[in-house]
Amino acid sequence: MRQTKSYDYVVIGSGAAGSVVAARLSEDKGTSVLVLEAGPTDLSIYIRMPGALGYPLMNKKWTWGFDTGPEPNMDDREIHHVRGRILGGSSSINGMVYVRGNARDFDEWASEGLTGWSYAHCLPYFKKLESFDGGADAYRGGDGPVRITSLRAEHALYHAYLEAGQQYGLSYNKDYNGRRQEGIHRYQANIDHGVRASSARAYLRPAMRQRGVELRLNAMATRIRFDGSGRAVGVEYESAGTSQFVEAHKEVVVSGGAYCSPHILMLSGVGDGDHLREHGIDTVAHVPAVGRHLEDHPAVPIAYAASRTGVSPAVNMNLVKMGLIGAQWLFARRGLGASNLWETGAFFRSSDDAEHPDMQHEFLPMLGDFISGDLRVTDGFQFSTCLMRPKSQGHVRLRSADPRQHPEIVHNYLNHPEDRRILVAGVKRTDEIAHQRAWDEFRGTPQCPSLRRLSDDEVLTWLKSVAGTQYHPSCSCRMGIGEDSAVDAEGRVHGVTGLRVVDASVMRHVTSGNLQCPTLMVAEKLADCIRGRTLEPEHRPSH
Repeated sequence: MRQTKSYDYVVIGSGAAGSVVAARLSEDKGTSVLVLEAGPTDLSIYIRMPGALGYPLMNKKWTWGFDTGPEPNMDDREIHHVRGRILGGSSSINGMVYVRGNARDFDEWASEGLTGWSYAHCLPYFKKLESFDGGADAYRGGDGPVRITSLRAEHALYHAYLEAGQQYGLSYNKDYNGRRQEGIHRYQANIDHGVRASSARAYLRPAMRQRGVELRLNAMATRIRFDGSGRAVGVEYESAGTSQFVEAHKEVVVSGGAYCSPHILMLSGVGDGDHLREHGIDTVAHVPAVGRHLEDHPAVPIAYAASRTGVSPAVNMNLVKMGLIGAQWLFARRGLGASNLWETGAFFRSSDDAEHPDMQHEFLPMLGDFISGDLRVTDGFQFSTCLMRPKSQGHVRLRSADPRQHPEIVHNYLNHPEDRRILVAGVKRTDEIAHQRAWDEFRGTPQCPSLRRLSDDEVLTWLKSVAGTQYHPSCSCRMGIGEDSAVDAEGRVHGVTGLRVVDASVMRHVTSGNLQCPTLMVAEKLADCIRGRTLEPEHRPSH
């Protein structure tokens, strides 16, 4: 095995978290940082153009291609999960919807022993990372590395969605990332003047230019190496068909995401000792929580065909139309190519008894499996209806000791009775919203049953057959102070030294909304922990 030169820090993964932590660590003068990325470069118009987001999701060279399941509470179906295997990780292929989560999410983390992770402690890091086009205030940041654009939602179907939501009784919320999350809204997106603002673009590339952070692409980490005392001393990886080793003088930082991070830990001997022995792996540290407590947002589309043709954007696309969209984006950074298409949505309560919003809408003004790259869309509209705070938990386990073989992943969606009850109620409310008068001129044939008129058991049967994921896996190496956690409040892996996990897998529970923004915040905060510093908490009222 060939040994390359050594670094102070070796970061596994260049995704939303890895790019942040590498960039921030390099700000300390004289600090050397290497980032290992299993995938290729992100230099493609299909990555940079927001409107082209369907293409990367179908490109196998840019994705890991995980399948989860069989899912026992969803008719034993396997659910395909798209995760980025590319510079920037999933931030280079996701939908760019920018959501912090609900303030109560972080206060719940604090109530479970993570006292430094309350909303007051997290708020300054949310502000630090963003440059919000609405300007800085007590809740928002104005000069961070990630440009946040408020989407204009000018199409007639977006207007109908906003109007129908208010007719149903939802209030309009100008800034769901500010003091209050609840309500119907225009989405914000990590789009910088018409270009995807991935973590690689916002953090890693500037750090490579300005401070000499090194990057190795197509370099898949296979094992973390430890010395006799249980200290992480470096990373073994494969590149161009050869096995190599790189030494880390200070720490190894694992930022592979909720599937890859527990996988590499277990391959390296950190996990449940009994499970590791099943695959012939010597136990370095018995940490049973590695790979457990996996959470994700289950989601289902509530869809309607349009009452007439020509209602939706991006229908009947041909080479000429696509060329015009591409040219408008290329030369002016405007038009359909500059939009992620999810321009409106809502956070709402599944029932009047809910204490705070437990459901999310992402509204799409067309029909078709756009998120899987099928651009043959048709006229219509759909509400991606998502359960925000699931109680069901799954796992990531080894299939073998071969690092090239994907782990076994089962989410156990809808395993908890509360998840079933809340999602059933949420889709019924969604169907009520779809029948407000603002939709009368656009609403055609439903692509789903008349949900509001079905019994709860009938809706649940339908959900089990069609529900999928919002692609927000998390919590598989979660923070905590007891045996139900894999890392401590500063991301340090239990039972060893010199090793941290920094990504969505350390979240105590999944947050209420899309995960890129809170993952960036977690990385900003944990990077400060590594550097021995912290921002003062900012106590602000919120609900």
